Amino acid sequence: MINLIVACLLGDQPLVKNHQLLESYKHGILYRFLQMRFCKTNNLSMINIKTAQLLFLLIALSFYSNAQDKYPVCTDLKNGIFYNYPKNAPDQYMDTREGDWVHETNLITGDTTLWQIKWTDDCVYTLKYISGNVKINAEVAVFLKKHVLAIEMLKLTNEYYTFKSYVDKVSTVPILSDTMWLNQKVVVSHSNLIRRIPNSAVLKKEHFSDTSKCALVYLYRPGKVTNGLANYPIYLDEDIICVAQNNSGYIFKIFKEGKFEFKSKLFKDESAAKIDLKFGNTYYVKSMIHWAISSRLYNFKLETAVVDPVKGQKEFEDVNLR
Repeated sequence: MINLIVACLLGDQPLVKNHQLLESYKHGILYRFLQMRFCKTNNLSMINIKTAQLLFLLIALSFYSNAQDKYPVCTDLKNGIFYNYPKNAPDQYMDTREGDWVHETNLITGDTTLWQIKWTDDCVYTLKYISGNVKINAEVAVFLKKHVLAIEMLKLTNEYYTFKSYVDKVSTVPILSDTMWLNQKVVVSHSNLIRRIPNSAVLKKEHFSDTSKCALVYLYRPGKVTNGLANYPIYLDEDIICVAQNNSGYIFKIFKEGKFEFKSKLFKDESAAKIDLKFGNTYYVKSMIHWAISSRLYNFKLETAVVDPVKGQKEFEDVNLR
């Protein structure tokens, strides 16, 4: 649109023929303005056509620019069609919002899910699972029947909005951060960031070495008697990757080099360990919960730390791989 207008301004492409331009002027405010500014008669042909055309297009460009600068607000997005491309999956989703309902369609498989939506604030809504999604397992189905997903809309633009999702209500413990797009993407680039390895046998078959195009992370929580029943989420940057249970461990492949943060959270307490990941390397991250009087409400303190590989390997052998 802007390129077209600029081309017209430079004379490379006529927007309308002269007589069409004159007719359009004669029926609007712009005509009356030009009539007052340039002449004292009703004969608009006295005006230099090129000058009038330039003024008209400059005004049009101004209106177009103002319209582009106006971002939507949350209430504008209560109904409509939206698209989501999960950061760590090949799936593509189309969400159709109509009143109290959201019809979610997996554009790859054709599978559909029905959610009931309830707006609790201008930029916050909850989603209650109703039916659908053939890939859902029994454990997740039970969870969704007991809980709702709370979505908090954050940054809004003309192309997308970012959001965080929570269990039941907005809190200090989000389970996901992602983007919802207002229009479907023509080209979708998928970049898997992380993948959980279920056991050592699978890892052995994949022949991980110092030339592999990924990094290996062993994440574990040693077994303890005190505070052993308290489970808490572990994040990779802003997204949950697992729930740390007492005496448990996970193996992850990370498919991107760079600085990452592994963080544990429980209520208002949190602890993080930062790693500059390099392909072909193996890392051990230990998460612990200690008995401590950190406030009048909580008697624990979280700790997350990068561990020496020799020590980490020995400690990881004592936990239950999940």
